[in-house]
Amino acid sequence: MLDLETLGTKPGSSVISIGAAQFDLNGAIGKTFKQNISAASCREIGLIEDPATHQWWAKQSEAAQAKIMADRKPVTEAAQMFHSWFMRTGAEFVWGNGSTFDVTLWEAVCRKLEVTPPWKFWNVRDLRTALHLFDLDPRTMGRTGTHHDALDDAKFQITCLVAAVKKGRGRDIAPRQTGVFG
Repeated sequence: MLDLETLGTKPGSSVISIGAAQFDLNGAIGKTFKQNISAASCREIGLIEDPATHQWWAKQSEAAQAKIMADRKPVTEAAQMFHSWFMRTGAEFVWGNGSTFDVTLWEAVCRKLEVTPPWKFWNVRDLRTALHLFDLDPRTMGRTGTHHDALDDAKFQITCLVAAVKKGRGRDIAPRQTGVFG
């Protein structure tokens, strides 16, 4: 499970923290990764910042703000560390919270750095789709850790995915009625 903290919501935005956790669908969490990233190093490679996201960050908890400021590394170094970690886990899939956010934004960073993402494009998975299929709302689930800490968020997203898988076991999987399918 991959989670990013960013200074924008579009591909090409600066990433200021990356967190990830290896897991199985029973909820066991294996190896974890977290690295904060210097916003200045992101600007140096042409990543952008959205003033509205800066304003949003100013409204977040002191704990979240403090956590993203610690031990920041240049984006090139953080990417190298993350890619090495991902390859060492032996993971086949990467999960993100939404089909167009975490994975997509990290792949945009990879393009700027002219490196290949450490996963195959066909192995990208999306948490929000799984939650939608089984009508689960993460806001109603018990939350631990600091909101908007990349590693804490990744771990919580694993908890949400495992709940969806448990709800779906032994059932035929069919999309909820949304108007799109009928």
